[in-house]
Amino acid sequence: MDTMMLYQNMYSEYPELLEVKDLCQILGYERKKVYQLIKDEQLKKIPCGRKIKVAKATVIAFVMQCAQK
Repeated sequence: MDTMMLYQNMYSEYPELLEVKDLCQILGYERKKVYQLIKDEQLKKIPCGRKIKVAKATVIAFVMQCAQK
């Protein structure tokens, strides 16, 4: 599947910038695991005041990388 097509279809119901609660739903991980992925820089964060957000494109790349392992 074309990368652009994949990006348009995966997680289309979520906003472009995801909060930790969204990441928990998408990845099926608990908050602690999501924060650990961000701390380990496996998911690149975007500081947004006191909130941490992650670009949806980053999450898609992470999921695809995990699927190839």
